[in-house]
Amino acid sequence: MPTLTRLLLLFACLLLGPLVVIADELPKDTNTIESLTPEQARKLAAEFKGQTLHLNGLTTLDADTAKVLADFKAWNGQLPKLTALDADTAKALADFKGQELSLNGLTTLDAATAKALVEFKCIQLYLNGLTTLDTATAKALAEFKGGRLDLFGLTTLDAVTAKALTEFKGVYLLVHGLTTLDADTAKVLAEFKAWDGQLPKLSIVDAATAKALAEFKGQTLQLNGLTTLDADTAKVLAEFKGHPLGLNGLTTLDADTAKVLAEFKAWDGQLPKLTIVDAATAKALAEFKGQTLHLNGLTTLDAAAAKALAASDTWNGFLPSLTGFESPDSVAVAKALATRKGPLSLPNLKTISPKTLSALIEKEDVEIPLIKTLELIPEPDGSVTEDFVIPKGFETRQKRRQQQAE
Repeated sequence: MPTLTRLLLLFACLLLGPLVVIADELPKDTNTIESLTPEQARKLAAEFKGQTLHLNGLTTLDADTAKVLADFKAWNGQLPKLTALDADTAKALADFKGQELSLNGLTTLDAATAKALVEFKCIQLYLNGLTTLDTATAKALAEFKGGRLDLFGLTTLDAVTAKALTEFKGVYLLVHGLTTLDADTAKVLAEFKAWDGQLPKLSIVDAATAKALAEFKGQTLQLNGLTTLDADTAKVLAEFKGHPLGLNGLTTLDADTAKVLAEFKAWDGQLPKLTIVDAATAKALAEFKGQTLHLNGLTTLDAAAAKALAASDTWNGFLPSLTGFESPDSVAVAKALATRKGPLSLPNLKTISPKTLSALIEKEDVEIPLIKTLELIPEPDGSVTEDFVIPKGFETRQKRRQQQAE
């Protein structure tokens, strides 16, 4: 560069300060770019050598720049920090030829912009930043003909707006963020073929709403956000005709509710967050009529509950969260578990007393960690703690199972 040119550039920088930026100069890390002129976008597209262009830092976008990006096949279509979008820019973005368009930074969207945006012809449109949705915008979004429209940011949805969404022309419309749901809106969703039946953030549901949801004609109904469920609501949900019904979030369960669920074959039988179960509830669950009962979250068991589960034909015998036997009735618990006819697995067992361990390994097909890795503790019931003698052949049996598993 000639000396005079250098001096002129230096003078300009000193005069105007750090705000002076050479228009065509862009950083190597494209995710740090916050704005682009159409000229910069064209230059970037022409010089880009990678497989995928990421512009995750863009906070503003005009229609002309959007048009350049829409024509650039290597752009990944993601704008997570774009918080505002007008109709002209949306119309340009809708011409993008990629598989998905992700605008999860948008928190609001008007009907005119939505109408332009849904002209996007490809598979997935993500608008998970939207926290509110009016009926006019919902009606416009319903015209999207792609495979999937995600609206995970909505925490509430009224029946009128939900009704507008049911005119959806695509394959799946997902509203996984709902934290509250009334019976009227639930009824609308239940009749909506494009809804996937998943409400993972819904933590409570009353009987009227449950009754409406049970009418869902889709294949699965997943209510894994529910932490509690009473027997009356469970009875209503048991009217669901699909398969399966998911209730993986339950942290408490009483015997009456367990009895209702046990009779419901469409329930998937999974309770991964249930950490404790009393004898009456365990006895009710043991009668589960479905395929398999999973109680992988149990951290403790008393003897009566262990006996009930061990007698179950559908419980899978898997206790990955049970890491120690430290209650006074530990020996009785171990003896009860050892009566199970199928396999019994405690893969994360860490602490156990000699007598309890002896009772547990009476079961030949029990699976526990190698005995040398276990911490042998004093007898929890206060009785004399004796030295543990490994039965002949037990370690060989353990190693053989370990090799088979590998």
